[in-house]
Amino acid sequence: MKIIVLNICLIFSAITVQAQSNQEIEYQKNYEKRIKLTRINDVYIPVNTEEALKELMRLTEPEARAKLLTVPEDTIASKLHFSLGRWMLLNWGMEEGSRISEYYKSKGVSFNDDKIDLILRCFYRFLAAKDLKEEELIKHYIDKRNEELKLKHNKAKVVETIIPGKKHNE
Repeated sequence: MKIIVLNICLIFSAITVQAQSNQEIEYQKNYEKRIKLTRINDVYIPVNTEEALKELMRLTEPEARAKLLTVPEDTIASKLHFSLGRWMLLNWGMEEGSRISEYYKSKGVSFNDDKIDLILRCFYRFLAAKDLKEEELIKHYIDKRNEELKLKHNKAKVVETIIPGKKHNE
């Protein structure tokens, strides 16, 4: 009976692994297609930060842009993250892949929230006629994620140390 149950479990595991593998392959094919598209769902997809800023200028009213400059950059980045930032996430295909998401990924910025924050900060700086300092921002997000990863690794607990040549639980 145990052998039958074990075989059934192995079969279901194999099916699950195969299904996941097929999903990953399909996702990758779709991603590779999407990062080449200039438009997704009839929305223009910028290829880099410069184009993203031009597109945001086109999409926003002058009065709204002027109002943004009455508040500090950190506040704007935070407040717009779940409105304009959410719009960019969905319409510019940050999760499923697009030209702009691939641009940031190629620069080392992989978290979508970081991409959104970066664009919002660059937009603010652009409106304020300040230097964008895009490379500094990119470095900041990369360093931030590396630090989080380092902290996570440092907090991890070793369950058991396995020494080659020694039997388990000696």
